[in-house]
Amino acid sequence: MKIRSLIAVALIPQILIVNFLRNNPSFIDDYYVRIIFNNLIKINSFLFSKIEIPIGEIIYIVIIILYIYLFVKVISFKLYDFLNLVAFSSILYFLFYFLWGLNYFKPSLVDKLNIKSEYEFNVLDETINRVIFEINKESSSISEDINKSDIFNLLNTTASNIKKSIIPDIFLYQKVSGHYIPFTSEAIFVDKIPLVDMPIVILHEQAHQNGYANEGEASFIAFSKAINDKDPYIRYSGYFYALINLLNEISKKNSDKLDDYITKLDEKVISDIKKVQNFWSKYSNSFLDKAQNYIYDLYLKSNNQEAGIMTYGEVSLYIIYYYQKL
Repeated sequence: MKIRSLIAVALIPQILIVNFLRNNPSFIDDYYVRIIFNNLIKINSFLFSKIEIPIGEIIYIVIIILYIYLFVKVISFKLYDFLNLVAFSSILYFLFYFLWGLNYFKPSLVDKLNIKSEYEFNVLDETINRVIFEINKESSSISEDINKSDIFNLLNTTASNIKKSIIPDIFLYQKVSGHYIPFTSEAIFVDKIPLVDMPIVILHEQAHQNGYANEGEASFIAFSKAINDKDPYIRYSGYFYALINLLNEISKKNSDKLDDYITKLDEKVISDIKKVQNFWSKYSNSFLDKAQNYIYDLYLKSNNQEAGIMTYGEVSLYIIYYYQKL
């Protein structure tokens, strides 16, 4: 009882310490990332990378079952049961931030690179035309025989700790293509997603694996790695991801010009856009999708991502910056 009480009470100083570190990003960069996080990744990779199934997803299932059990027990209004719930939450809170979550408070790439949040239309126009040129070039050189196993083998290097989800449908109905598990450092992808999405999803989760917690930053790292890869299909996936994000920017701000860009695209690119749209339309507007969006938005905002779920869309700023600096 005494140890349980101490663990439960420890949640308060943990929250205070995390809030302190939130306002001291240089400390995270200089000490946490260099001394703790980089070594934790190596340890987790050694422990879990050779196991084919995602141990982290099994841990998640166990955690959810335990939480349901503890919440049910708390209804009895016994102090013992309440302490169990708080102590369990305290342990998870510590493990999450110690193993990975403090990466949310690192100095952002926006600040490091001095990226502006606003840009003129001519800059967006120039960027999307360069991406269209590149993706049309790649579309003519990629093999039609490539499959998901080929992509996985190209990106799954030794000790990379990439795994296929064992509960893919649950994530699809939340419109989630992949996720990162801090407890085991596993980069998880849903192998039912369209082929063109697969490389960028894996590279996005690998970016999380390497300490890029911000969603926009992880997407940009994935894009830059993809377009510089030696394999043409992985490059194609990177340009496809950039194209979709930039077209979204056009549709929000200059929708009348959208058709002008679509007509410039190769037939294969247009075909892939339609395939992706048709695939995700089956999972749109589900209850799980809406609930997950709301919860994840709150989660991101509580971890230094003020834009919440809109942080994903910030990748367009990074892509525009990338091409302006070439």
